[in-house]
Amino acid sequence: MITGVKLMAKNVKGSSKWIVSLIVFAVIIIISIVPTLNLPFGIPTWDDAYENANLNTDKNADVQSLSVHYIDVGQGDCIFIKSNSGTMLIDAGEKGNDKKILSYIKNQGVDTIDYLVATHPHSDHIGSMPQVIEGLNIKNVIMPKLSKINMPTTKGYENFLNAVKTSGANVIAAEKDAQYTMGDVSFEVLSPSQQPKDLNNMSVVIKLKYKNTDFLFMGDAEAIIEQEILNNGYDVTADVLKLGHHGSNTSNSEVFLKAVKPSIAIISCGKDNSYGHPHSETLNSLKTYNINYKRTDECGTIVVGSDGDKLIISTQKESS
Repeated sequence: MITGVKLMAKNVKGSSKWIVSLIVFAVIIIISIVPTLNLPFGIPTWDDAYENANLNTDKNADVQSLSVHYIDVGQGDCIFIKSNSGTMLIDAGEKGNDKKILSYIKNQGVDTIDYLVATHPHSDHIGSMPQVIEGLNIKNVIMPKLSKINMPTTKGYENFLNAVKTSGANVIAAEKDAQYTMGDVSFEVLSPSQQPKDLNNMSVVIKLKYKNTDFLFMGDAEAIIEQEILNNGYDVTADVLKLGHHGSNTSNSEVFLKAVKPSIAIISCGKDNSYGHPHSETLNSLKTYNINYKRTDECGTIVVGSDGDKLIISTQKESS
């Protein structure tokens, strides 16, 4: 009897081992085939989303043949563009950012700016420009030509104009349809085309092209200008979109986002800013149209590099 019990126990143990082996084998099979099934419960990572959008994250974005640097200047805009054949600077943030901007640009081995663009005369876009202009060799300045009714009377704007005059740079009034080249990089001005009272809507809007990649810079242009640009028949499709007005809900209309169809959007804004930028409506629209985005308030300075076909993205810090 005792012998029978021992034999039964031995059989049970043998069965248990067999069942465990079967379960382990089944788990291995499932693990090996799940990645190919695209099951609905699979949650894509940001890396998956970037790969699907033909984007890559890499620390070498700034050494590509074209690199666009969205410099973190808090609640403001500052975009440095470097290619093998030229340089641009779009805006320079609020007053007090000049040392950071100059240090950043010079660390890139650059002391000359071929085209400096002052999108519009609000302090969060031109506040640091006088000192930046003084610290670099500026060849050309592109800015909107303002009527008397739109001409700011601020000391900051006066300082900016004096710095431009002293620099000896060639001053160009921004006009829609105007096109410029820097070797194999070209850019076109899409706006302004009128004199609206709101200076945001006087923003110089630029589409830049490098081989098979396109970048769109909206300044603070709002929905009324977005619609005007579409009505004028411009091809606004772009791989990278710098959202208008720091992600405000007065810009970045759904019809415009659908027309641009960017692989990634960049939001330049300050942490815990008093305007609530970017607005939840804008973030919801980006989500609706499956548009990846990066924010300077979360990522610090963002660099998007292009080899002419693919984009590579690096950030100063990981977003939370």
